[in-house]
Amino acid sequence: MTTATTDTRHIHFLGNNDITVVVSGDESGGDFVVMELTIQPGGGATALHTDDWVEVFHVLEGEVEWTLEENGALRTWHARPGDTVVAPRGAKHRFAGAGSSPSRMLTVGPAAFEQFFRALADAWQGPYDRERTPRAVGPVFERFGMRMCTP
Repeated sequence: MTTATTDTRHIHFLGNNDITVVVSGDESGGDFVVMELTIQPGGGATALHTDDWVEVFHVLEGEVEWTLEENGALRTWHARPGDTVVAPRGAKHRFAGAGSSPSRMLTVGPAAFEQFFRALADAWQGPYDRERTPRAVGPVFERFGMRMCTP
């Protein structure tokens, strides 16, 4: 297992949201990644989308509003510290920081998950803009086999 440097451990994405890479894809031999996400109120992966992989999120601090497709229907709820959310491959989902303070989640996914967030950070550096940001990051979603959805 190799060790990443401090500089490669931090990813700043979509406005003022941050990721700390705990175990990188390189360190796992390309098998998985473990990251800690710090999501600001209203920030996060706020657009409904699907992925080609399974994602696991464990809330460490704060509240996170989740929408997840289950049995063909969308369900929305607030996940709190200690709650774990599994987004199955192909399921529509989104999450956003809820409340007035940042939320933290630990997430585990395939190594490509880390590369997706790095590409997302490269595609959009400014504050989130409801019209321009989705256009800028759309090609990143497509490159990683993800698609934006309507409810």
